[in-house]
Formats: sequence, structure tokens, C-alpha cells
Amino acid sequence: MSGSRVAALVVAAVVVAASPAAAWAQQPETRSAAATRWSTVTGLGHFVYDEPNMVGHRIWFGVSAFSTADGSTYGQFLYRHERADGTLAEQGRADVTCLRVTGNVALLTAIVPEGEGAVRNHGYYVKIIDGGRLPDVIVDAQAQNGDEPPPTHCLDPETDLPPGNPQRPRYPILAGGYAVHGAEPSRTGTGHQSRP
Repeated sequence: MSGSRVAALVVAAVVVAASPAAAWAQQPETRSAAATRWSTVTGLGHFVYDEPNMVGHRIWFGVSAFSTADGSTYGQFLYRHERADGTLAEQGRADVTCLRVTGNVALLTAIVPEGEGAVRNHGYYVKIIDGGRLPDVIVDAQAQNGDEPPPTHCLDPETDLPPGNPQRPRYPILAGGYAVHGAEPSRTGTGHQSRP
């Protein structure tokens, strides 16, 4: 890959870290990156939790992440969590440490740097299903306040949680969306009717 191509992708990651909405401006570059054997996920999405103690909490996730054929991963993950009454619960950024794309599904792990935020050993494990013409779908799980740093490899929040953890729900993206591109040819127009 040329140095200018790598520089453009790094700039794309920095732009989304500064402004999640700018991820949309990077989609043409993302398509080009996919053609050169990079897996990518970019976008900004909003959804609402419907879980005990979090009914009506509004969540925004912004991501710009790239993974090479050899598994090297680069990217930023932005998060904002508002309680049902609109007050801010938390917001910040995390470094993407793993991205795995299969068809229209991206699994990513993002670790909040130590010293940022009020939560220790904080990691996000996110599954994004690019719905094509249908709404995208997201599943998330978090590790936080543990005694050891959270895992940095990709985990599917629907299948890879420790035994005894409740099944994580799927949430439709209500505003915004994500573009998922794998280095290999991906399925198109499959939507999210099946459970990838």
C-alpha cells in the first residue's frame, strides 16, 4: 500500500475522532480501501437501550476503524451515553484494538485508555450489522472496573460472553448508520432478517 494511501486512512481516523459526523465524508475512501484489502467500518449511529435500569437511555457510537490483511488494526471509537432524562452519564473515546469483518457484519473491540473517564479497565465489544437499505443493527457489551485490563481481541457480544451472562439484545439504529466493508467480497442487500 502506498504511503499516501496509508496517510489518507490515518487522516480519516483522526477526523472521526474529532467529529463523528465527519465519518460520512470518508465513505468514498473507505470503498477504495476495501478494494486494496483493508476491512473497514465507519459511521455514527444512535440507538436507545431497553434493559433493566437503562430503559430509555440514549447511546451514540461513532467509529472509524481499519484492519489490514495481516490483522493490524487502526481506529477510534467515540461514545456518548445519556440517561432517559437527558443528563450525561458518560462520553469519551477509545482505541480500536481489533476489527473483524465477515460479509455485512463487523466485530470490533475498543479500549478506553487508562486515566480517561471515571471507569477503570473499560472496554467495548460491538457487533455492527450493516442493513444495506434496511436499518443497521448493533449489539454491545462492556467490560469495566475489573482488576485486570479487558481483552483486546474481537469478541462477539452475542456468543462470546462468559457463561451466566444474559443474552445481549439487538438494537436498531434510529439515526445515522454504518458502512461495513470487508477485504473479501461481501454480501449485499442481505439486510438483517437472519441472525449473523
